[in-house]
Amino acid sequence: MSLISSMLTGFRGLRAEIGGAPAPWDDFWYGSVGAGSVSGMRVTPENAKRLGTVVAAVSAKCRAIGTLPCFLYRDMADGKALAKKHPYFSLLYKRPNSMQTAFEFYEMLQGHVELRGNAYAELLTDSRGVVGEMVPMHPDRVTVELLDNGRLRYRYNDPLTRTTRVLLQDEVFHLREWSDYAHMGQSRIAMGVDVMGVALAQQDYVGKYLKNDASAGVFITGTNFETKADEKEYQAAFERASTGENRHRVRMLPPGIDIKSLGVSPTDMQLLESIKASDAKICSLFNVLPHLIGVDSGKAATYASVEQFNLMHVQQCVLPMAVRWEQCLQRDLVQDDRFYVKFSLAALLRGDNATRMQGYAIAIEHGWLSQDDVRELDDLNPIAGGLGKKYWRPMNWTTLDAPLAIPKNAAQQQTPDPADDESSEDGLDEANRSAQRAQLEVLALDAASRCVRREVSGVRRIADRIAQSGEAESALPSVKELYSQCWHFACMALHLPASQQITARQKYDARCQLVLLTLSEDAQGQQDIERVLSDFEVQVPKQLAALAVEGVI
Repeated sequence: MSLISSMLTGFRGLRAEIGGAPAPWDDFWYGSVGAGSVSGMRVTPENAKRLGTVVAAVSAKCRAIGTLPCFLYRDMADGKALAKKHPYFSLLYKRPNSMQTAFEFYEMLQGHVELRGNAYAELLTDSRGVVGEMVPMHPDRVTVELLDNGRLRYRYNDPLTRTTRVLLQDEVFHLREWSDYAHMGQSRIAMGVDVMGVALAQQDYVGKYLKNDASAGVFITGTNFETKADEKEYQAAFERASTGENRHRVRMLPPGIDIKSLGVSPTDMQLLESIKASDAKICSLFNVLPHLIGVDSGKAATYASVEQFNLMHVQQCVLPMAVRWEQCLQRDLVQDDRFYVKFSLAALLRGDNATRMQGYAIAIEHGWLSQDDVRELDDLNPIAGGLGKKYWRPMNWTTLDAPLAIPKNAAQQQTPDPADDESSEDGLDEANRSAQRAQLEVLALDAASRCVRREVSGVRRIADRIAQSGEAESALPSVKELYSQCWHFACMALHLPASQQITARQKYDARCQLVLLTLSEDAQGQQDIERVLSDFEVQVPKQLAALAVEGVI
């Protein structure tokens, strides 16, 4: 390497000492402009990443959103279902583009939002107009323009083609941080420029202090040199004897010369305390709990409180990010109200094993989760034979609108008087059997009402589908399947013996034929189905309950 090349290489590596500003020939000047701070430091998204707290806070949020699986659901008449056959399902869940995985894509764009306030991805469509890839665009290379019609236009300085391309709003996915303007997000770095500037100044001071052998500057008094050249020669000799490999060596001073320390020591200026305060402010700026990234905020998380802190992180930090992503993807990509995007936070909300199992038990007991639902949450296969699809609840519960039917013989039953000499042993046995039968009828009526509600709700769903589509023939086979399932459910719920099962099957077949006849009629028949179902709700529970206790006592 020539002398000139060596000098140029050294010059390019230099940075100005005042304010941490780069040299004129540094590539830094071709990046984002940034903003000045009260500390004199110039703050940009790039030099903010020199702060370990910023890197840790942004990484924590980016990793959190990257680990959440993103699903595409479709609204159904009886609930929701994963839209696995939709072309955007794989795009959102597995691979947004040919270069990145879903984790890398979400992590990258969330980092752009945290540091610059905006994240962009170009939507590449195929010949059918379906988006096949979402390619990230660096925010520093994108300029957003608000048109007169309220739409947005994007100018992108493409580094591959080295040209500026114009993209319309429908061709860009735009994720924004909150802002005073609807079309552009605000950068957290720009909003907290003074906080970042102070932290950078503190970090630079500590670095220069350590570079100077953790020693403050000194000044020499008592000198009496004859010429200025003698003074400069002595100063140069003193610096050579005090720096580099000569640190900590014994130095001799001429008579009358004294050395005094210059400046305030880091201990006296409470530098460590001020750095901790800056770290806590940065955590607040990025909405991250300090203990999650190892920042000492004065009160460390204990074993008893760490779970609540983690739940707080999910609720206050991760959930808002997920909602922002869901709504932006719905607006810019899906654009179909029949489908919707949802990030799954179930994995982040899991507590300790004992608490989770207790919650599952309550959910199964109260009937809003089945055993298969719980197994799916823990990534387990369903129970074989469909046994885990049942929903349970206590037998002594019922809905407010369910008819309350208490057998008359239970209300009219009188307790025999033990002092009555005329009562016989046969009379006592008959009274006991009547009381037991009354209790069984109450329990059987509750179970029978549950069976009928299942039957009626299924028929109503089929009737709604017929009303929407207008085609009764295609939906009628599902009526037969529904009544077959309801008959099996009633046999298990009421513990019907073989003889009663045959009778119950005949009654279910008769009601099935009545429903088929009603649904296959014209529009007036569609209205009559509600009258038929109302009759079922009143009459059928009593019939099933009587069938269940028949022959038992």
